[in-house]
Amino acid sequence: MNKLFLGIKSHVVCINKKDGEQLWATKLKSSTITNVYYEDEKVFAYSGGHLFCLNSLDGLIVWENTLKGFGYSTCIIASENQNGAVIANQIAAQQAIVATGVIAAGTTSQNV
Repeated sequence: MNKLFLGIKSHVVCINKKDGEQLWATKLKSSTITNVYYEDEKVFAYSGGHLFCLNSLDGLIVWENTLKGFGYSTCIIASENQNGAVIANQIAAQQAIVATGVIAAGTTSQNV
């Protein structure tokens, strides 16, 4: 696999790993966190409370699921083909992000 997929500022970006060239970028729903997962020539991305499936070759959106009723919280994407350790690392990373935000909010409120 010669591609790297990034989730950043409401976009999924495909980068050529050999030379760093951006191959494509697709804007999704507005969100500061865009999680991505690659499997079977598809890139799955969560952004703005929606789950997207993109074609890994050109970044075109194949489908979108609004995940009605689930809101806009953080999301971890996994499948039956994914290693359990990878999933555990994703959960730990999301928990660290939330904890950092809580600590920062507490520090800010104490300084007011």
